[in-house]
Amino acid sequence: MRSLHARLAIVLLTLLLLAGVGNLYVTLEATDLYLHEVNQEINLDLAGNIARMKHTRLLTEDGELRENGLDELFHWMMVVNPGPHFYLLDLEGRVLAFDPAAGEVLQPQVALNPIRDFLASQDPDEPTRAILGDDPRAPSLPKVFSASPIPAEGEPLGYLYIVLAGHHVDSAAERLRESYILRLSTQRALAYLAVVLLTGLLAFGYLTRPLRRLAIRMRSFRHREDDPATRPSTGDELRLLNETFSEMSERIENQVEEIEHMERSRRELIGNVSHDLRTPLALLRGYLETLSLKDKTFSDEEREKYIRIATGQSERLGRLVDELFELTRLDAKEVLPKMERIQLGELVQDNVQHFQLQAEQKNVRLRAEFDADLPLVQADMGLMARVLENLLGNALRYTPAGGLITVRLREMQDRLRVQVSDTGCGIPESDLPRIFDRYYRARSSKGESGSGLGLAITQRILELHGSTPEIESRPEHGTTISFSLAAA
Repeated sequence: MRSLHARLAIVLLTLLLLAGVGNLYVTLEATDLYLHEVNQEINLDLAGNIARMKHTRLLTEDGELRENGLDELFHWMMVVNPGPHFYLLDLEGRVLAFDPAAGEVLQPQVALNPIRDFLASQDPDEPTRAILGDDPRAPSLPKVFSASPIPAEGEPLGYLYIVLAGHHVDSAAERLRESYILRLSTQRALAYLAVVLLTGLLAFGYLTRPLRRLAIRMRSFRHREDDPATRPSTGDELRLLNETFSEMSERIENQVEEIEHMERSRRELIGNVSHDLRTPLALLRGYLETLSLKDKTFSDEEREKYIRIATGQSERLGRLVDELFELTRLDAKEVLPKMERIQLGELVQDNVQHFQLQAEQKNVRLRAEFDADLPLVQADMGLMARVLENLLGNALRYTPAGGLITVRLREMQDRLRVQVSDTGCGIPESDLPRIFDRYYRARSSKGESGSGLGLAITQRILELHGSTPEIESRPEHGTTISFSLAAA
């Protein structure tokens, strides 16, 4: 019932039913009106002819009733035509006499306006129209009639009023409505409506078939990714197309904005990475050229110093290139985590010990705080070691001498929360929303900057584990980066 074809079928059926009922009603009304006009036109001069021929037997010259004449007239007319009912009225429309065989009179007076209209309308040049008057025996059902003054010529003494359609004609009309002809006509009309309905349904089905196919493709397109945010359509094909178009246009606009943002970020990344690559390359080239030109004049200590610096710059360059490749593989979803049950406390302790020497060289305290009975977590050990390495290395880089770096593990319901806090220089508030952006070159409150690839890699790895990094930072007070993992 929600399809456009079904709704069009219901509308068509409703219109056909309304048209059929309306046509039947108009036909019955028009038939009754036509019969009234024909009946009145045929008997237009009935009352006048009787008045001209029999007025001396109906009333005396003083306007008094002639009982014998009335009985004779009523008897004669009933023999000739039992349908009409005869009434003798005075000049005020009161019923003076009537045919007693027709039944009891319920309305003793007849309105004279229809009679006057009838007498005034007997112009051969004017079109005939049905004029209805009172029926003394059925006041609620006006009837066609014939009327004439008595006498027909000269000063009238009263009126001869003939109701042309009596009760038996009403019964005949009722029988007509139940007649075989009417039933046959109704059956044929219903058959005609059924044929029209079937033809309309086939036509609608043919016309809406491309629309239905398009709606099926649109519905399949909306659910191809099984997106839980996609709302099911509750309307017909047109509403489905409208909703799908709105979703597609919104998605395209978002993608265009994202592409524009990525393009800006890409240019920014190229500039940042070019700067980061240019520095070690320039240093490496400079020291190697110096060694090549002055190798014979250098002492062993100077030669070793230059080689050590060149090696450090090459290692720095290699790390940066490795990070770029690693981030590219994570963005391309080529890295799939090998989930296993691991003891996160032991992994944290190993990484703290790994950075302990560097921390001592910078005069920075590095410690881990966690309970011994923490639950296991479901994670990839190698990837989580990379996350901790990035966070600790980043914290150590921006923590001055005398500072403190703390790694905390806390159990929270069915998850294990990890916090890496430092007392470093902090991050400006304007940089916090984009700190994990792969293309953003973060800058500390002291002006120090980096490519930001380590934090971007951290975010991608945590996303693979169903987690999201959170950051809190205050300039000159330090930074805290936290995330949580599901307990095994």
